[in-house]
Amino acid sequence: MRGGPGDHSGARSTFLASQQGNVTGRSGQPCPLASAAALHMTQLFPPSGSPGTPEPDSAQPSDARAPSAQAAAGNGSAQPVRSVQEVSTLIEQSAHDLRSSLNAIQSWAYVLDRAFDTTPAPAQRALDGIRSGMQQQLALIEEMEEGVRLLADETPPRWQQLDLRTLALQAIADRRQAAEARGVLLSPLSADGAAIRSQAATASTAASTAPDAAAYQIDGDAMRLAPLLRHLLVHCIWRAPAGGAVSLHLFSEPDYVKLRITESPPLDSQRSASRLAALTDFFGRRPPHGGEPPSRQSSALLLTRRMVEMHGAVLSAESDGCDSDKVSVCIAVRFPRHMRPA
Repeated sequence: MRGGPGDHSGARSTFLASQQGNVTGRSGQPCPLASAAALHMTQLFPPSGSPGTPEPDSAQPSDARAPSAQAAAGNGSAQPVRSVQEVSTLIEQSAHDLRSSLNAIQSWAYVLDRAFDTTPAPAQRALDGIRSGMQQQLALIEEMEEGVRLLADETPPRWQQLDLRTLALQAIADRRQAAEARGVLLSPLSADGAAIRSQAATASTAASTAPDAAAYQIDGDAMRLAPLLRHLLVHCIWRAPAGGAVSLHLFSEPDYVKLRITESPPLDSQRSASRLAALTDFFGRRPPHGGEPPSRQSSALLLTRRMVEMHGAVLSAESDGCDSDKVSVCIAVRFPRHMRPA
């Protein structure tokens, strides 16, 4: 035996402070809020989560941050800003509480791992599964934070000319690690049939042909358009089965730039028709037929719909492979090149 829980409180704190700081979201990048929450917790407590052991700060009321909201309340014109601040505070506190629970699970998983000189194979598989599940949950929390803040943000868009190719390539790069972890292939971006594998290729192509430089440019809000593409890509990655593929295509039209992404694996005609109908109703905000409850959609699609509408774009569901027995469902977004004055 390598020691029991009571012999390694210092080691556990050191492990958590070092390991949790390396927790990553689906993008593969370190999650700063997870790192901060983990470090704060491990500095105050050895592995938490035991019965009767409070999580740090989790019991503190969110009123601690109320002064700024109360100050804003004195100004009637600040009502939208105050609402966004309150939502942001709520989601930040909720995310902190969720991360604290995950940190507790990881700390006890470490204690279990240290209890064996040679960890039995079934226990090792269980520990690996726990750690993998925690990484996925931390990534979901990270996306939840961003999604809720964007949905609550009512600030006017800041329009500028953006290259949709560059943003699509960045979204693919950000989410490639998440796709690989699920065994999903992210195909190279296709722009009017030509595969583009990197942002460097985009820059060189744009430089070599002047008309092509503006082929995929639209009026967009960078702070909203980039998350839109990332969350839509994440939705499709999670819909894909292990061994499946997600492809993203861009098409240049006179007044629009169209983005098309694989939303589902090949389905039989009945299931694909059902999925197409559900997405069409959701994108069009149509009430369900016959009083049926609306089909549940992912939080990523909720954010996508909101951000697409803000850009004056149009969401639609399309089928791919109609000549075969199996049909894939795709999501298409047509972005206007120029925003029309309100």
